[in-house]
Amino acid sequence: MAILDVPNWVRILLLITSAISFIPQLLRTISRKNSTGISSFYVLFNLISTTEQFALTFFFIVNYPKDSDFFVHNPKNAGDWINFAQMSVIVVLWLTYFVVCLYLPSDHRDCSVKVAIGTYITFLLVSVIPVFSDAAFASRGPDRRMEMDIFFGVHSQFLSWIITSFNVVAVYFQLKETRLRPQERALSGLGLAVQAVIFTVVAFSWVGRIKFPYPDGEIPWTFLSTWYQLVGWATVNNGIFALGQAILLWIIAGHRLDEQVYGETEPLLRA
Repeated sequence: MAILDVPNWVRILLLITSAISFIPQLLRTISRKNSTGISSFYVLFNLISTTEQFALTFFFIVNYPKDSDFFVHNPKNAGDWINFAQMSVIVVLWLTYFVVCLYLPSDHRDCSVKVAIGTYITFLLVSVIPVFSDAAFASRGPDRRMEMDIFFGVHSQFLSWIITSFNVVAVYFQLKETRLRPQERALSGLGLAVQAVIFTVVAFSWVGRIKFPYPDGEIPWTFLSTWYQLVGWATVNNGIFALGQAILLWIIAGHRLDEQVYGETEPLLRA
């Protein structure tokens, strides 16, 4: 069971608003006709994070070869499929932005196009490709169950922790790029503000969107590691992303305020 039950209409609303939140940044980058000021690592690491979340959700929805005690309900309900749609839409939008940023010219890339594409393809080979291949070709025997258990064990015990750190590192690279090139105004303040709010709500909503055997009474701290490995990565990764967007918004707002103050005081200094 979940701590709270998020209604399906709320899930659908969050799905729609999450998708809309990408529009300001996409339009800003396309209208500028270049991706200068956008860190390639920022886009790549966020894409990898959302791809990992999509792969794990696909695993539970499609590949999991036994009745699940967590993440999805038995039988799967409409809410589980809306959760899957949420992950699918977000990874498609990040992939779209990834392609746009690599296609458009840039005066400076902190990660080359070849390295970015090669890194992402390599990650696909250990995330999406295994679950897609299993769904398309694997038999329903004991070997399949073992293979999928290995897949989930590797991702939950090791890769998920690394992917979560990517969310933090992504913010670092974009902060570095923004501070080096504040005049580019590459980030949409509206997009950052909307995403900071929407994905904060999305992060908290995951606690009530997925099945998990929470213990009765007070939850011990040692339980948090198990929670994160099995289902908590959805809450944590979305929460870090929301916090990162808020930090970026604060930084660019400070830069633009400094520019405004300088523009107003410069004539007085020359007088």
